Amino acid sequence: MKNQTRLLRTSRPFFSILTSLLCLLLLICIGTGCQPKEPPNPEVGTPTQANTDGYNYQKDGDRTTDFIYNQLWYFNFIDESQDIAGVAAYGLANPENLLLQQGQTNSFGMIIRDASTGGSFPVYSEQWDAAVPGNFSGSDTFEPGPGVEFQNLGGTIDVTEISPGVHQYDVEGQALAPDGSREIHWDLEYTRGPGPGWRPWVDWPVPHTANIFPAWISYHMNMPNAVVNGTFRVVDRTVLPESDITYTLTDAKGYHDGFYSKFVFSIFEWDWLDYKQVEVPGESEEISVHLLHPHAPEYSCEGGWETCTPGNLRVYYDGKEYNFYRGKTEADKQVFITYEATDVDPAYPDVSYPTRENIKAYDPDGTTLRLDLTWELVRYMIVYFDVPDPYFDTVTFEIIANFSGIFWDEFGTPVAISGQGWSDWSGPAFPEG
Repeated sequence: MKNQTRLLRTSRPFFSILTSLLCLLLLICIGTGCQPKEPPNPEVGTPTQANTDGYNYQKDGDRTTDFIYNQLWYFNFIDESQDIAGVAAYGLANPENLLLQQGQTNSFGMIIRDASTGGSFPVYSEQWDAAVPGNFSGSDTFEPGPGVEFQNLGGTIDVTEISPGVHQYDVEGQALAPDGSREIHWDLEYTRGPGPGWRPWVDWPVPHTANIFPAWISYHMNMPNAVVNGTFRVVDRTVLPESDITYTLTDAKGYHDGFYSKFVFSIFEWDWLDYKQVEVPGESEEISVHLLHPHAPEYSCEGGWETCTPGNLRVYYDGKEYNFYRGKTEADKQVFITYEATDVDPAYPDVSYPTRENIKAYDPDGTTLRLDLTWELVRYMIVYFDVPDPYFDTVTFEIIANFSGIFWDEFGTPVAISGQGWSDWSGPAFPEG
């Protein structure tokens, strides 16, 4: 049946129907301005295995936009004892090769470490056709079961239930540079740490793709606070002598998030952070802070949403979640970000990135300060996202930073924040080359 469908997509009647549909949609957009609909779930959602990591292709009921579908499964860790941080991730886009575009699935690894111990770099695998049997499979429930819940040629994710309601993710895989110059291999166990998962964006509307197709994103943090054990092997053949180091992680700080969507990834200019600290008697309290707050594009939605660009910040402390929002209007704004210092990388001189950033969060009354947090860059790595034509590409600055600040709980008790964590930042998209 799939082959028959593919023949239909490439036939002359199909293009005639498609052209008529595009013209109709464009006329509708001209008349309405193509303003995104009101967010159906403006508050944070309740995460499940299915609505976070599950393969949610074709579940929105709109077949005209299936060619824009993309999904990410992302895992990171930071190990201050070894002064290293790393990423393992898998991606998927346009899984049925619709509209004569090449669909793809891939794997990605990254190491960030002190230069005295080795180079920091990302490794991108080759792109595999997700429509070819054996190249990709994903569970729509992502619940423990026979076999793995995710598989592509770069690795697997196997979910097990280690105690009632407590999941462990066994993440195995590799990213091999197509030219053979570098490799990253991982065999990691992710177990949920303090606090529940987080689903900040549920079917959140974003600007129409090509000014025609309705677009949206569902973003989750299945394990914002994870405990990571396993190995992370880094091979670098660009240096002499060749470097081949296997790091062993023992109860390292970890994080797992992802999204599934029908939008072009590069239109968002991201501002994200992942910070957590463990309790050390007499020195620090257990607390975590997570930010998902794009600084562009700025856009409006139906239903009086003057500010529809999503923005969320969550603090988890003493068994309680504290959620802060960008808000429906400027007057509702609870999160304020100031870039106190910036710099440019010679490879991308037109894209500046922050080296010092301050984040403040207020209660809805607008006067009660709950969080005053500053991070300062320690080191960074640039990740280049090669977005399929005709869309623009983008770069993200993956930053390891020193965090310091204060959080005030519901009783006004101050909690000191001090330690290393992650921050991501991306600038405007640009044409390839």
